[in-house]
Amino acid sequence: MSSAFAASCLGAFQAAFSVLLTLGYGVFAARMGMVDAGTAKNVSSLCVNMFLPALLITNVGSQIQPGNFTSYVPVFIWSILYSVISLALGKLAQKVFKLPSWVGAACAFNNTTSLPLLLTQSLTTTGILRSIAGDDVSAAVERAQSFFLINSMVSNAATFAIGPKILGNDMKQEEDEDEDESEGDNDQQNGDNNDEDADENSTLLPKPITSRLAAVEETASSQFGRLPVRVQKALSYVSSLLTPTLWGAIFAVVIGLTPPLQRALFAETQDGGFLNAWLTSSLRNIGDLFTALQMFVVGSKLSDSLTPPKHLPSPNPPKKAVAAIFAIRFIFWGLVSIPLVYLVAAKTQLLDSDPMLWWSLMLMPIGPPAMILSSLAEVSGVGQHGKMMVARTLAYFYVVTPIMSLAVVAALKACEMILEERKQRPGLVL
Repeated sequence: MSSAFAASCLGAFQAAFSVLLTLGYGVFAARMGMVDAGTAKNVSSLCVNMFLPALLITNVGSQIQPGNFTSYVPVFIWSILYSVISLALGKLAQKVFKLPSWVGAACAFNNTTSLPLLLTQSLTTTGILRSIAGDDVSAAVERAQSFFLINSMVSNAATFAIGPKILGNDMKQEEDEDEDESEGDNDQQNGDNNDEDADENSTLLPKPITSRLAAVEETASSQFGRLPVRVQKALSYVSSLLTPTLWGAIFAVVIGLTPPLQRALFAETQDGGFLNAWLTSSLRNIGDLFTALQMFVVGSKLSDSLTPPKHLPSPNPPKKAVAAIFAIRFIFWGLVSIPLVYLVAAKTQLLDSDPMLWWSLMLMPIGPPAMILSSLAEVSGVGQHGKMMVARTLAYFYVVTPIMSLAVVAALKACEMILEERKQRPGLVL
């Protein structure tokens, strides 16, 4: 028994360390000049806006069915619940210890997409999930990834909805006059050169069509401006939530709950899957790019925090801030999430009898802050020094990512205990 536990710990550590190595490759590429900040930003945008929706459609769309749709309801509820609790704890720590406002956001939003997906993939090769995955480990891992993807959809929506407000309330705008002047000069130069580059950069559409489109856009903008201010704010808020990720999740759910459409996309060709060999296959090809590529880009972004500008003070974050984030993101949720899901799954029938669902729920709240925090700092008026401090904080927490192996093993053992508990009490009722 001790040897099995040691093997589980070793396998979990290896999987977590592989995630760290993937980050390290991104850092190395950035340090060697293979990837610059602009490239990393563009690739990250491509991953989130194109590769992730494709992954949602192919993974979640193939997993959700009318018969198992209720399995995803607890994921949705738990995602909202732990995010609200994390936000409350973060704001409390921020006020009690007088920490920067970005600490509350770092406590509220953890990495719910690339990290758990890559970690789950790595665990497949170690074989430690066999005890709860059943005979088909690959199918079980795909189910776990679909749960994580639904969680990421909720988390991303919450991040874009309230994240900028959390940071924007307390952070002070710090502008670099030299950068502003240089940007203004560049804009002026670009404006002066517009006529020269018109032949290369102008649209290929005929001029009457472009004029008509411009007129339609101007009319729509003027009509929008006539709406009451509250209506404009509400519509802008709703449009900010309708991200490509959310649309991908919506399409995935529609596909899963429409058997003819799901069969056309995911069944074998001889069984009616006439879209599988070309459309689904192409979406799966680009969706599979998301996990490793996004973590690679995360590493390249973190490399910027290693070399802060000389004219700025040290971007090392306050020790209290690091301690508060670590306590909430790793210790608190590790001690709360695993026992709570264990009690619900072992003592009630609120959760389906899928060990991968239990295991996924246990791990969802645990992990380092989301990399989107650096983007929120950009749009919330955080100065250069504050943005470097946020980047340095993220770097610290991703370096200690292998510590998640402890939570992985604890969740695994808890799921095994639930299976034994349910075997002994087959007639379990609420």
